[in-house]
Amino acid sequence: MKRARVIGQVWAARKAAALDGRRLLLCADGRSGEVIVAIDTLDAGVGADVLVSWGSGARRVLGGGALGRGESYRDVLGDAAISLVVDDASHDVENAREERE
Repeated sequence: MKRARVIGQVWAARKAAALDGRRLLLCADGRSGEVIVAIDTLDAGVGADVLVSWGSGARRVLGGGALGRGESYRDVLGDAAISLVVDDASHDVENAREERE
């Protein structure tokens, strides 16, 4: 997962049937600033801090975990999905450095 900020929305006149009813959001990576398109699963708004899941993790978020054991998520269309809207986060940089050393 990567932390990102929602910076806009993608509008489409036509899209694949599997994307019907889904919003596509522009998200800027919190570290690199790289902009990616993620499928919104939580009604995140512009300016929201979010966690974006990638690859098979995104497909699991998009599948809603509704598939049974042994079933495949490969048919779920999407490579990036918003999996969490961040309310608050904190970290202690000094303690993290000390723990690594």
